[in-house]
Formats: sequence, C-alpha cells, structure tokens
Amino acid sequence: MSITDLADELPLSISATRDRLKRLETSGVIDGFGVRVNATALGRTIEALVDVRLGPSILTSDAESSIRAMDAVVDAMHLTGRFDMQLYVVARDVAELDQLLTQLREDVGAEETNSRLVLRTLDGFPRTPTG
Repeated sequence: MSITDLADELPLSISATRDRLKRLETSGVIDGFGVRVNATALGRTIEALVDVRLGPSILTSDAESSIRAMDAVVDAMHLTGRFDMQLYVVARDVAELDQLLTQLREDVGAEETNSRLVLRTLDGFPRTPTG
C-alpha cells in the first residue's frame, strides 16, 4: 500500500501520513514493512501446526539450527509446557509433511510430535497487535 493509498484511508494528508509513519518507525512501533506470500500459489497447500518435544539429551540450540534449514517450516516458537516447540508448516502435500515429521524424529531428535492440519484461518487473522 502506498502512502497515498494509506492517506486516503485515514483522515490525514499525504505529508501528515508520511510524518506519522516516520515517527512510528523511529520509535520502534513499526519495525519494518514486508510482503505476504500466498503459499497456495507456490503449491504449498497443506498447513499444519506441529508440536515438538525434544529428547532429554537434545540441545534446543541444535534443534533450532536443524529446523531453520527446513523449507516447509515458516514459523517456529519455543514454548512452556509439555512440548518444547510449535512449528507452523506449509507443505506441498501430505508426503512432504510426513517426511518432515520423520526428519524431526530421526535428525532433530524429537521424542514426540503432535500434528494438526489447519482447515482455514479465521477472517481477520492474522492481525497486527494494537496499543
């Protein structure tokens, strides 16, 4: 979205919109701008949330390095609770998801995984946090 388009959406002039954006960037409220990629258009039609519990001898830092190298993993969180991590996976098909789960067990050292397929994302999500 251009500054002109944003100004049209707000009750602000183009210069006021530009100034406000600059202040938000300078203050750290906005930490960057990006592009949203449509995974389905890339042929990645299977979305899954995968919980991972690492074996007791596996270092989290080693697991993180291995997971970063997996193209199908597009987001990963370190958690409290029973599982150590949750991965957001976008796979081409069920076979790729199965291969990833095998890789998590055999190469990363996952002691347990729990997978759920995403049926759909709720309207209005993901969203940006507000003050």
